[in-house]
Amino acid sequence: MLSPVRRGTLDEYLAADDIVTIPAIADQEWDAIRRQAGWRLTRRFITLRNLLVHGMLFARDAMGFAWGGIYRTLFVSAIVTTSYRNEGHFRSGERIRGTSDFFVGTFGLPRSGADAREIVRLINLRHHVAGVCRPEGDGRVRVNEVYEAEFAYVATAFIESMRRGLEICGLPAGSRQGRDLAWPICVVLYQVAGLAGLTRMPRDLAAHERFRDAFDRHLRDRPPSARVRRMAQEIARRIVPVTASHAGEPVAGHVARHIDPETQEYLFPGGEIPAGLEPQRIEWQRRQAAERGMTGIEGRSRERQTLWQRPDVVALHRAYQDAVRVNVSDEVDDRLVGAILLYALDSGKAARPLERRSIDLAADQPLIRQGETVGEMYVVLSATAPLVVLHAADGAAEPRQVATLAAPTVLGEIGMWRGQPAVATVLAREPNRLEVIVIDRVRFEELKQEPGFRAATAAEVQRRLALNSSLVGTLLDAAAARTGDPRLASIAQLFRFLTGDSHVSLDAVVDLAAEATPAECVDALRRQVDEAIRAGLPPDLERYLGNVVATIG
Repeated sequence: MLSPVRRGTLDEYLAADDIVTIPAIADQEWDAIRRQAGWRLTRRFITLRNLLVHGMLFARDAMGFAWGGIYRTLFVSAIVTTSYRNEGHFRSGERIRGTSDFFVGTFGLPRSGADAREIVRLINLRHHVAGVCRPEGDGRVRVNEVYEAEFAYVATAFIESMRRGLEICGLPAGSRQGRDLAWPICVVLYQVAGLAGLTRMPRDLAAHERFRDAFDRHLRDRPPSARVRRMAQEIARRIVPVTASHAGEPVAGHVARHIDPETQEYLFPGGEIPAGLEPQRIEWQRRQAAERGMTGIEGRSRERQTLWQRPDVVALHRAYQDAVRVNVSDEVDDRLVGAILLYALDSGKAARPLERRSIDLAADQPLIRQGETVGEMYVVLSATAPLVVLHAADGAAEPRQVATLAAPTVLGEIGMWRGQPAVATVLAREPNRLEVIVIDRVRFEELKQEPGFRAATAAEVQRRLALNSSLVGTLLDAAAARTGDPRLASIAQLFRFLTGDSHVSLDAVVDLAAEATPAECVDALRRQVDEAIRAGLPPDLERYLGNVVATIG
């Protein structure tokens, strides 16, 4: 009996004998491949047009086509919704600069060198925080199986965009020389994707093309919903001034030359490009000039290597590693701790270190008390005894213990964000000494504007929602099917979206603007749940949805 094809994997698109494990390549062989491929690729972009437009910087045209690949990936709903839901991880400039540092740095720097290893360590932390990959130790990650094909398609999109550029520059993709150059490009880009968690790839160029064609058919057969397309268009408008500055072209010229026509129409329908994007491109070009190319990449890498030695970052890194090691059933949110670590790194050397404090609690002394305003957020690095979470329900004689927490964990961030009294008490049943990173109200007001911190809070909301996600999702689906209530169908999709399901179509969501932010999605979920409860629900569904509203405040 044949085994079922695993959803989301390369097996959905290729025969088994078309898929191979990404081979381990020795550094010396890797250096030879990347240098030869880089030289052959660059030589093909030395055209009269590029000499006239770019002078001796003709490789900018190649960079423009490389960036064209990232726009193609915005057809993939899971990539769009992950980026959009985790908007804090990927501000436009930082997202593109980080992606550029990764692809350019891993291609242009010795793979075993400290600078390249630092770039890989950072991108893998970002991917884990975003929920795409899972850690495997020593800074390595493995892409989650359900995202394997989509992850591979990122490399595919870059490869095919480069091949399109070569064809425009006079090297037909189907020619012998075109195919001879295409395979080294595949080897390089699938190897680079392997550094970020991909473990398998198409066997050869013909298999790569079969995967490309199959995945493109899948995208056309199941196009993104209108809401996801709107998200993709917003992302494109945020990043196109940055990629145009890298390409050395005006925004309109960059879109027309470097993005394939199908993707252009998807992201910029009718060729409409907002006038405000060109001034942004000029500003990014000025900033890019100050970053000094590869020298800038190496400088940023070395600055982060120094940051890893700062005491608060050392403590957060140790807590993150501990959380990764013990997190086998989502009892500890390693992604949340990782997101706070990412914030500390992204803030840079100019930021004040996060405060570290020792807290001594007597037996049954609350660290956080239900009904009182939360004034600090804590990253609990270590504790000499477990913490317990108690919730006192209206009319109950005694509070009920709802959870037991061990370090590392994060406490108080939702209460700080809501600005409302705590919904539970946190204490220890015996004397307890806590080592914590503390974020007070003043620092919180500063940090909540920062993307890493917003992402950390969003990740915790997702985790708490996800505690009963399977049960709640099933109950919602059944109730929506039974009643035909569009509000329940909307709640079901919002719930799955916010609990990290990047494959949800978002085509049934009601009463929410197409350009709504993730925070507005949370507000919409809370509002729609309140409305559904007031309208009347089965007791079990009302109880679980009531817990959802209490969880997200």
